[in-house]
Amino acid sequence: MHSIACNILRPLIPLVLLTAGACASSGTAAVGAAPVMPSIGMAGSNDRLNISAGSGPNLNALDATPDAIWRVLPAAFDSVGVPVTRLDAAGKVIGNNGFKIRQRLGKVALSRYIDCGETQIGPNADSYEVYLTVLVQVRPVGTTSSSLVTTFEASARPIAFSQAYSRCSSRGSLETKLLAAIKAQLTR
Repeated sequence: MHSIACNILRPLIPLVLLTAGACASSGTAAVGAAPVMPSIGMAGSNDRLNISAGSGPNLNALDATPDAIWRVLPAAFDSVGVPVTRLDAAGKVIGNNGFKIRQRLGKVALSRYIDCGETQIGPNADSYEVYLTVLVQVRPVGTTSSSLVTTFEASARPIAFSQAYSRCSSRGSLETKLLAAIKAQLTR
């Protein structure tokens, strides 16, 4: 009798396990857990390209009126080497919607500002064609303060190959340097 019951129930075991697994909680990530960053590996190589989503705009508060900040923004952009091609006085938006660059922004290696992956030769940002977007919008906060919304996006592609641009991630240093330049100009 025991073997007959086992023979009848045995085919049901996978179904029971599948049903129980479907009802199980998927769990949640631990608070403070680092996000998983997808990466692409090259066959026969140890090289990897990390893929990350844009971090969104960078927000900063300043104790200065929007007009005072607006007056110093062109000099601040010049000091970090970003050519200004967009100047919207009504919307208080300044910067560059997109420009191609190689190796350096001003006197600084691009790899100090962005991460586009690495190879055995070094950081891709220093050898790839890079497309940058740098924009700042000044918004009033009360009557004597302002909020700066900084958008910094970067994509890159190898010079020697015809392929699409791949997104790079910001290291945060260009945004920090631009903010410092704005503050320095305001104290003059």
